Amino acid sequence: MRALRFELKGETAFFKKPDVNKYAYFTYSHIHKIALSGMLGAILGLGGYMQQYEANYPLTGNGKKAKEIQVFPGFYEVFQYVRISIVPHGDRGYFAKKLQIFNNTVGYASQEEGKVLNVREQWLEKPHWTIYVADDKGLADGIFAKLAEAFLQSQSVYMPYLGKNDHPAAITDPALVEVSPAGQVQFIDSLHSSDTLAYKARGKIKPGQGKSFFKECMPVALNAENNGYVFHPLVVTNHEIDQASISENDYRNLYCDRERVLYFI
Repeated sequence: MRALRFELKGETAFFKKPDVNKYAYFTYSHIHKIALSGMLGAILGLGGYMQQYEANYPLTGNGKKAKEIQVFPGFYEVFQYVRISIVPHGDRGYFAKKLQIFNNTVGYASQEEGKVLNVREQWLEKPHWTIYVADDKGLADGIFAKLAEAFLQSQSVYMPYLGKNDHPAAITDPALVEVSPAGQVQFIDSLHSSDTLAYKARGKIKPGQGKSFFKECMPVALNAENNGYVFHPLVVTNHEIDQASISENDYRNLYCDRERVLYFI
């Protein structure tokens, strides 16, 4: 299978968790599938949530809806079924996080005159991933070719960023590569689903590394009702996989890029 591979990094990143926002805004530990789809959509110039709202409410003043409702933002309509693999390069599978405190001085940020809104955000420090985008039936005809051309020619309609426009993305080393179906798998280098996978209690650890096991419920899709996140637990670890636990469905998602074993989400 052909795939587009590129390095994605930045000085900082912020992928907001929607469930806590009272004291501070917290971030997911890695770029998730929806944020990555949004970034790919920005590179191709596809619409986002604002364009979706404007399409659904063309006459905002009187609140009338459009005759045909746009269920998803434009980027998600295109990349809803894309298959991607995310390989983190952080220490022990994750990146350092720091709480940033700053002031929001715009007039609408505070309901009380003369007061300044203090914002606390948790940022990832120096994140770096290798990203793979599969060229398969998850993308409509012609989309992968447009995406590959944009990356290989270093072209982007909108500026790509890591969660917010405060965090510009650095994209390097784009390449078209052939990934092959995985056979016997000892380790998985990317984020992966662990629904059926198990890890050997006394198994090996990937050579040259200390033990690491990271797991987090992360967004993998949007629902049609309100575009809310659909979550799934994802794991990245250097623990040896129990061969007997690998299902047929897992094998359909497992590929190799030379020595690297990838799981396509």
